[in-house]
Amino acid sequence: MAVAGLLLGIAGLGLISSQSATADSALGGPITRSEIMSRAQYWVDNQPGSYDSNVTSPGPGGDFSYRNDCSGYVSMAWHLGANPWTGALFDTYSYAIDRSALQSGDIMDDYSEHVFLFDQWLDDSGDFSYYTFGSTPVQHLTANINNASLDGHPNGDYSARRYNNLIEDGVAKPHPYPAGRVVSGRDADGRLESFAGGHDGIWHAWQTAVNGGWSDWVNEGGPADAQLAIAPNQDGRLELFALNGSVLDHIWQTAPNAGWSGWAQLGGGGYRLAAGSNDDGRIEVFASNGSGVFHTWQTAPNSGFAAWAGVGGPPNSRLQMESSPDGRLEVFALSDTAFGHLYQTAVNGDWSAWDDFGGGGHGLTVDHDADGRLEVFASNGSGVFHRWQTGPSSWSDWTGTGGGATDSELTSAQAVDGRIEVFAVNGATATHLWQTGVNGTWSAWETFGTGGTTITAANNQDGRLEVFATSSAGVFHRWQTGFSTWSAWAWLASTAGPPMS
Repeated sequence: MAVAGLLLGIAGLGLISSQSATADSALGGPITRSEIMSRAQYWVDNQPGSYDSNVTSPGPGGDFSYRNDCSGYVSMAWHLGANPWTGALFDTYSYAIDRSALQSGDIMDDYSEHVFLFDQWLDDSGDFSYYTFGSTPVQHLTANINNASLDGHPNGDYSARRYNNLIEDGVAKPHPYPAGRVVSGRDADGRLESFAGGHDGIWHAWQTAVNGGWSDWVNEGGPADAQLAIAPNQDGRLELFALNGSVLDHIWQTAPNAGWSGWAQLGGGGYRLAAGSNDDGRIEVFASNGSGVFHTWQTAPNSGFAAWAGVGGPPNSRLQMESSPDGRLEVFALSDTAFGHLYQTAVNGDWSAWDDFGGGGHGLTVDHDADGRLEVFASNGSGVFHRWQTGPSSWSDWTGTGGGATDSELTSAQAVDGRIEVFAVNGATATHLWQTGVNGTWSAWETFGTGGTTITAANNQDGRLEVFATSSAGVFHRWQTGFSTWSAWAWLASTAGPPMS
């Protein structure tokens, strides 16, 4: 690859230096670049011994032991809960990137032979530093991206790749996913999993490859006509919650990226629900019924739940949850006549009293600007309105958005550059609104399709938005084909999924 191809990437990224990092990640969970590099340096400073694929050594904290070889070293740096070989790191734990996009914590993987950990660019001529355990000892070395060989193997045999569970430094842990009749969450390996609450139980479809195509819909049983919420456990396993008027049940992945458990009851019936992860990884679930709002929470990461506790709030309210910039969860509850706002008073902590957040409405979605400030959208018979944080605890007045589908169901997601995009659907039309700049003002509404019954949005691993909408014909989706271009509406695979009236 010519050096010229690197110039744009280097100019855009800057020179990245290794940083020390606290051990914030869970085994197999999301991890920042700075923590990866801190872990890589650990085996340089605390040599594990001779290169030997039959020997293992502990990483920082001693929660897992890794093979004394190249792939074991990367597994240790990424804080995996396994010891995959180079080919499995390629196939299962990473995705391809351009070499010009290499940053700290990415890898160069020669599928069947060798892998090493990229550190940083050193200049605009292609010089870089890297960590390797290709032979004794573990070393921090330099090379040039245009060399005929890299770390003793042919340059052309390497693929530049990025860990599926990497999160950028300074980025909050995964934000809560939108709740509703159809929901979508990302597996630890980056694939989307989607669920829809049909008249005959919960239907399930999943991406067969990262950023790729979809399976057919499968009926997983569970409550009929359910409202759904999905959240990740600390170890990366997704957990799904399904509520109807009689029961609240849940299922969970038995391992990251794996199959699902059987259904287990979590509570009685209700109206709506929302779920998200505390900053420490414990899932928190809120549900409403005719008496108000209740919640339960995991007593430890990846574990069981506490008894339900009432928190007051508007009866029979529609619920959504978001994370504030410091990691505290915030809950918004909209009924036909009232709008309440509840928030954690400390990270992983107790909950405030309810704020009066406005009058009643129909649909609700909450998202976060690129700078972390929350934006709340609600619909009524006049269109879609919004409020946004002007500071850590202050909010704007309600402001119209210039239209939008009236009495609509709402969803939102962040575009790849951090701009929020909002989608609204009612029985006659679907409409779409977006920020024209990061943290900025808003476009006019544009038509996004014909009418439907509910809608949700999710991000592919590469950042492209994917929107799912339901009608009496089934579940359909549209996805970004570029920065501002979209596919036509289509079934996910060869089946339309459950009809939803």
